[in-house]
Amino acid sequence: MNKPISLDDIFPIISEQLVSGGTASFTIHGTSMLPFLKDRKDKVWITKPNRKLKKYDIIFYRLDGVGFILHRIVKVTRDGVICRGDNHTDNEPLLKFDDVIAIVTDYERNGKKRSVDSVFQILYSRFWVNTMIFRKVKRKIESMFKNRKGK
Repeated sequence: MNKPISLDDIFPIISEQLVSGGTASFTIHGTSMLPFLKDRKDKVWITKPNRKLKKYDIIFYRLDGVGFILHRIVKVTRDGVICRGDNHTDNEPLLKFDDVIAIVTDYERNGKKRSVDSVFQILYSRFWVNTMIFRKVKRKIESMFKNRKGK
């Protein structure tokens, strides 16, 4: 039987692996990257970035008081990056480059490992990031109708 282990517990091992030039993998937990990554079903592989971070990359980082986060870069600035989960409509505050632990290189769904650099994933990430405003408007309209029903 597989017993869940928290990232806090295994982070020293992950960090050592990344620092030595290796990769680490884990099953994701959370819904912020839906529909791209599914909670407790999909697995990701991470590595230290070997190039400059760019828009659409999925990065792994840690925020004090929040924990470990896996989100997509939506903007690169001179001082850092702006991220957003695929299932979110609001950007996060600026994250400094030094706060990025790793970058996602691959993911596994239904037992099949896939690269985030595949043509399908490149097209998906560009479409998803650049159509966020439509999802935000849709959620706002749904919220308005839901609130009216309750009155």
